[in-house]
Amino acid sequence: MSLTYKAVQEVLRKAGIVMSKKGEVHRINFFSGLEDTAYYATDLQDVLDRGLAMSKGRPRSSDYARSAEERRMATRAHLAALPLMRLVVNREGGIADRSRG
Repeated sequence: MSLTYKAVQEVLRKAGIVMSKKGEVHRINFFSGLEDTAYYATDLQDVLDRGLAMSKGRPRSSDYARSAEERRMATRAHLAALPLMRLVVNREGGIADRSRG
């Protein structure tokens, strides 16, 4: 594998690690990770190695462990459980809430 920024970023993304770059410094962290878990380096090989080690050291959150289709279906189920709200503009220009119920 050629060590380019995009290639390393894609490998780490699949492992549950997010990567960004500012200047020559690369930053990796868990998805939704706090600053205290971030790692900074200038060497792409170091970033790749550390990112893969990070992904094995911490269980992935259930949201990111699921496939895109599973997340999409969970979102649809959540939205279907919400009451349907229809907002209707009345003659005076105001909005009237017409909830299903």
